[in-house]
Amino acid sequence: MRIRREEALPVYERLGDVRERAVTMGKIADILQSRGDLDEALRIRREEALPVYERLGDVRLRAVTMGKIADILQSRGDLDEALRIRREEQLPVYERLGDVRELLVCRANLAMALQERDQPGDRQEAKRLLTLALVSAASLKIPEAATVEALLKKTK
Repeated sequence: MRIRREEALPVYERLGDVRERAVTMGKIADILQSRGDLDEALRIRREEALPVYERLGDVRLRAVTMGKIADILQSRGDLDEALRIRREEQLPVYERLGDVRELLVCRANLAMALQERDQPGDRQEAKRLLTLALVSAASLKIPEAATVEALLKKTK
């Protein structure tokens, strides 16, 4: 049984469960983003989800949300801001938490943005980040290791 947004959100609001409401809004933003409604997806993430995670002190969900904001910005071509978010808002959080999987994903996303920007030094930095991501993916024995390896081969 699927619960629709119109059903779930009022329940969370009635219960005062702001975290679950924010998580649900993030799922709605995911759908909107996949449908190409980047403006509304970005608005939801910035105005409805992010402030809740900040108020609750949930640094992990805040970092995940910032990464999704960076995804939207990157798809719009705002590479400098996407890179800033990944470097300053995501990477340090995953390093501090010791979240190896999120760290390798963040490094790979950062590398792809650097490759897309393609300014002096970007390719070398992308290669370094992808090498770190590949080591982590191989140690975790996850299927994404092959994807990271393919990305690394493209940087040479």
